[in-house]
Amino acid sequence: MSDFNAKWDEVAHLGRGAGRFRVCPDHHLDLFIGYTSAGEREFTLESSVAALDEAVLPEFENIYVTQQESSGVRSLTLCLTDHQLKDLFSIICCDLAEASSRAETPAGAAGVFGLRLGRWADLLRRGLSRQLSFKERLGLMGELCMVLWVIDNCGVDPVVAVRGWRGPDGDTNDIGLNHIRIEVKSQLSTQAGLIRISSLNQLDSDGRELSIALHRFVAAGSGISLKSLVDEIVFGLAGNYAGLMEFQRKLLLLGYQQDAAYVDETFNLDSTRFYRVGEGFPRLVPSTVPEGVVRAQYDIACDVIDEYRIEQMELEALVHG
Repeated sequence: MSDFNAKWDEVAHLGRGAGRFRVCPDHHLDLFIGYTSAGEREFTLESSVAALDEAVLPEFENIYVTQQESSGVRSLTLCLTDHQLKDLFSIICCDLAEASSRAETPAGAAGVFGLRLGRWADLLRRGLSRQLSFKERLGLMGELCMVLWVIDNCGVDPVVAVRGWRGPDGDTNDIGLNHIRIEVKSQLSTQAGLIRISSLNQLDSDGRELSIALHRFVAAGSGISLKSLVDEIVFGLAGNYAGLMEFQRKLLLLGYQQDAAYVDETFNLDSTRFYRVGEGFPRLVPSTVPEGVVRAQYDIACDVIDEYRIEQMELEALVHG
């Protein structure tokens, strides 16, 4: 499903004469890739569902979006106008196809497609005008450290580990592998020992194993950086195009910019603590708060949850099942 770029490259010398090629044949919607007469890459969605009529077409700087209807079939076409952005275009198209494939009906798939397209437009606009905050950068560093920990310490295949990195897609927890979920928290070692929980659902285990990984960092003149962590994961994905596109897609969703000055900021990982969220763990979840409470953010003091700390080997065993 993800190897759109390879197909475009394969038929590039033929241009529009190559015709168009269907991708994701099991999808609820008809999806095609091809070229315009000017040699620009195109990605087209076709369907007869009415949901496409309601879509408000987002505006991109280097992607031209059009919609039309012919003989009862509605089509939405993305056309890349800057060839230098072909990898980004492939990532966007793959994400649109993948996200909408999880819908149960054609109308639902079209709705997800439109919403996701608007999200990409917003993301790219924000990316040009803002950088990740320090808190966001530290959080991303912690999540990447955890992805590498899963790969190096648990022996999980890099592609599987990247697929299990769920935070960028808006999932409740940052890491999800089989039956276990890991919520990743990051802070400076100079900060108070508090774990910030951002929602009622974040520590709702829902019958699955749930752990917290708390990383504490120290700013340093040399050490790990976002760039070094990204490069290490990319190296592990070498030779797997789909896995690499998935990783780059998730970085883009978070607003990571590889040429930003912050990618070279260096830190030392001072400590990592693991906690198993079990019975008696202090938390607020939908089933325990009074009726009418629908949102909450709260802090958990680390010194009162020491009995729930587990060793690294215990979490490794949980990951392995």
